[in-house]
Amino acid sequence: MKSVQDRRPSGRKPSQVTKPLPSDDKKRSTEDDYKVLLQCLPHAHVWYREHLRRAFDHIFSEGHEPRVTFPARVREHGRSKFTTSKYRTGSSIVTRNKWMAHGLALMDGDPDIVALSPYPITIRYLGRNANSSVEWKDHIPDLAILRRNGAVGFMDFFHDIDTRRDDERTNALQISLKEDCGAAYEEMCATQILRQPRFFNRNLLHANRPRPGELDLTVIERCILEQPLPMTIAEISDAMPLNVVVERWEDEDRTSARFVPGSHVVFSSCLRLGYLGKVDLDMSKPLTMSSIVSRRV
Repeated sequence: MKSVQDRRPSGRKPSQVTKPLPSDDKKRSTEDDYKVLLQCLPHAHVWYREHLRRAFDHIFSEGHEPRVTFPARVREHGRSKFTTSKYRTGSSIVTRNKWMAHGLALMDGDPDIVALSPYPITIRYLGRNANSSVEWKDHIPDLAILRRNGAVGFMDFFHDIDTRRDDERTNALQISLKEDCGAAYEEMCATQILRQPRFFNRNLLHANRPRPGELDLTVIERCILEQPLPMTIAEISDAMPLNVVVERWEDEDRTSARFVPGSHVVFSSCLRLGYLGKVDLDMSKPLTMSSIVSRRV
């Protein structure tokens, strides 16, 4: 990518920052700017908010590249691929361990989250070293999330006894991101990730997400939205003219179609609508046929 000059009025000195971006010794490069989210930006200058907006837009764009990559042929215990439609750069995310995979299922099943970005950016913050002196430190979070209201958050996933957990770093990142960038930071451990019934419900929404090549349920979803909600899923199913799936071979007559056991298209369609944020589901209890479906406000 070609570098872009920082165009300021002639005779004016460049804005000074506490720690320079990687490209400040040369021409300012937008590519390098995206790689480091600087915490001590000059608040008084017009490019401050524009820099943050461009950085956040890039994180959730199709052209974003994760700051951490894993060799394809190197296998490590716990590493896996997590498939999601909320990752705009690709179709799957490589996880560090199973707790990150569980955390991704939790985030992917949240209807208020519209985009995910793994290992999104290097966050620079002030922390203490072994000598108790303050120094600049860099941290790459596991995940960045974009909420439906435009809010941006960064997350890390750990086991409760993981030695990489650092309460001082968590506090420093929370304060710095909130005050300087208007973003949030959260560290989730295993007990938080596995909290029920939230974990069960969001995994169920993730499992019923729309995927290419699957049965088209658009007609059923449209009929659900036309119902006088709120209603339970069982009530919706009874009111639906189409609530079963049948199958037949292409060369067979339509009358020879057979019922597909173990499938409930109305239940699946309600979960798909909840995943897409088109309806609200009662998540205070495990999702069943008695769960209430209401219109999203």
